Amino acid sequence: MRHNGTLATAPGDLAIVETFGAQQPTIPRGLLPQGTACAELHSVRGDLSQFNALPAEEQALVEGAVDRRKADFGDSRWCAHQALKNFMDAHPPILRGPRGMPLFPQGISGSLTHTDGFRAALLAPSERWASVGIDVEVARPLPEGVFNTIANLGEQRRIHKTMRSEDMQLLDTVLFSAKEATYKTWFPLTHRFLDFDQADIDLRPDGTFTSYLLARPVPVPFIQGRWTIRNGYVITAAAVPAR
Repeated sequence: MRHNGTLATAPGDLAIVETFGAQQPTIPRGLLPQGTACAELHSVRGDLSQFNALPAEEQALVEGAVDRRKADFGDSRWCAHQALKNFMDAHPPILRGPRGMPLFPQGISGSLTHTDGFRAALLAPSERWASVGIDVEVARPLPEGVFNTIANLGEQRRIHKTMRSEDMQLLDTVLFSAKEATYKTWFPLTHRFLDFDQADIDLRPDGTFTSYLLARPVPVPFIQGRWTIRNGYVITAAAVPAR
């Protein structure tokens, strides 16, 4: 599966999920694009163990930050290095590009996420997936007023209808997370900002969603993804296939 210093074959059709700090994974393999690798870390707030294990070049990117920021940064980057082991034995530091975008080794696309007590990285061979995005949020309603800020009128109507007809809760937070995952998938393809109102997202009760991109020009007309609520977290993942 791996080769020293070079990109190897993707890990089969099923995604790989590695869990650290918990007995069972929170992110289900079926949520993730095929052939990807994900590492998740259940961590104590402010623990700098993973940050201190990073290469010096990565630590230097946030050397002036407070310890909480260093812990978030270190945990998610550490997860990326764990996931990267599924594709490469030797790999360089993961540096930072425009708007903080992680710069993964050549041949790898990826995405990072962190929230209270949970961090994760999703990586993929770019010959199969041009871009991937993952987002995790604590499973609780959005603060008052946020939903109307991030959702257009059509999204608001669809969310309210689904919540009533399917007796589903927290779809406001699912929508927020889906927009974050969409942006993380969009940015590496364009290096352009994508605001909340520039993606119209259709969330479906079966755990899938489609993000219709309203910005112009676009590399693809829409981005497909999946969502779930599990173990106290809202989790979304999206991907764009390589052409």
